[in-house]
Amino acid sequence: LQFNKQAVVSTQSTGLYCPFFPKNRDNTYTLAPIFYWLSRWLLNITIEAEGTEHLEAYDGGYILCPNHQSSLDTMCIARIWPHRAIILMKKSLLYVPFFGWAAYLSGHEFITRKSGASNEVRDHMNIINERIKHERLRVCVFPEGTRNKAFDGKMLPFKKGGFHMAQQCQAPIVPVVIYIPPSLYDGKKWIFNSGTIRMKVLEPVSTVGMSPEEVTGLTNSVQEKMQATLDELRKAE
Repeated sequence: LQFNKQAVVSTQSTGLYCPFFPKNRDNTYTLAPIFYWLSRWLLNITIEAEGTEHLEAYDGGYILCPNHQSSLDTMCIARIWPHRAIILMKKSLLYVPFFGWAAYLSGHEFITRKSGASNEVRDHMNIINERIKHERLRVCVFPEGTRNKAFDGKMLPFKKGGFHMAQQCQAPIVPVVIYIPPSLYDGKKWIFNSGTIRMKVLEPVSTVGMSPEEVTGLTNSVQEKMQATLDELRKAE
């Protein structure tokens, strides 16, 4: 089954609802269950999620940290989407027809990757950090930075941006591990078969008292935990 049906569901539902509440950070929280259940019906794919209690165990802001395997990750994240959450994504996605407009209306944040824009990025990140601290915002950051197209069961090296945010805000990191079986997804042809995706939300990782010098160790530690969990989910298939 081709994946474009999921994209249609996402953009149509957002386009009908979000113009009435533009840039509201809970637009995605409101629409995520609808998107998930319609996608589940269209694709005949179910998602088993463990550890979802960790998403609301901490009332403040945090960094949601999922691995990135395929376009189906959006369906997986919709399955567990918490209150007051947004996604941090590259600015080029803002100009993707329908998707970018829908994401903008849903209150998600776009970060430029242009060379020479370091001051702009720093100022933007400072604003987001303040929102994490004072608005208890939850920010979803994919630490691999892009989809892992190797489909070899190994995560790409994690980028440190989200971990620096967590350290600067002294906010916890909530790792999320997604496992999509090879029998369910053909990444080269973008064809999906019916089946079950398994995902697990890990316990929050505290950054209280952590210094900037400890961010590299934090990044490596979280990746090791997530990779070990992914290996467990693969073995249990």
